[in-house]
Amino acid sequence: MTIPPHEKAALKKLYSDRLAQQGPTLAALGWTKPTHTLRYRVLLDYWLSPPPSGPLRVLDFGCGFGDLLGYAQSRHIALDYTGLDINEDMIDIALERHPGARFLCLDPLAERFDETFDVVVSSGVHNYRFADNRAFTDDTFGLFDRLSRWGFAVNFLSDRVNFKGDANHHSAPEDILNLALRHSPRVSLRHDYMPFEFTVFVDKRNEIEAGLNVFVPFARDCKP
Repeated sequence: MTIPPHEKAALKKLYSDRLAQQGPTLAALGWTKPTHTLRYRVLLDYWLSPPPSGPLRVLDFGCGFGDLLGYAQSRHIALDYTGLDINEDMIDIALERHPGARFLCLDPLAERFDETFDVVVSSGVHNYRFADNRAFTDDTFGLFDRLSRWGFAVNFLSDRVNFKGDANHHSAPEDILNLALRHSPRVSLRHDYMPFEFTVFVDKRNEIEAGLNVFVPFARDCKP
């Protein structure tokens, strides 16, 4: 699903207005608490065990100011990083904060984008209410599958809450799990690090160890 032009324009305006009012702060991104670094740790740590042999090639879908890259640098995590966002104002700030890093302003659901990454990650993008969030999630999962070699990780607001903001979309974990399983049988869902959010990991490295019927990375734990 390509986001309808009026919804895309409204989304871009929302963030540009916040930026004009709040400055380049967490509040401009819609985060009211400094929990973004926890989200980044959850998104990245899955792909770092065992440690990759070189920099992890990551596409940050909806990168905002590129804060995930700053987080990785603070933890000495080597990334071959590309940040992508549809909002030009966000990309301008990301380039100021991270000179030399790669940031692109485009909508890969509507524009041609044929690169391949180890991993695609996305934080907060699926929390905005569209007319058809299910179609948006379905199509972004298809895009992430196409762009990734290893897999992708996405976080969501959970529908297991006692309050929902009018502008927010809350996803049912079981629905996202079922959607994720369409892309790989090797899927994890974490609903354990914050009470009202969760992250799903779709791991395409799903080769099975013959004779054991387990995914290859777990074969070493099977002892006679």
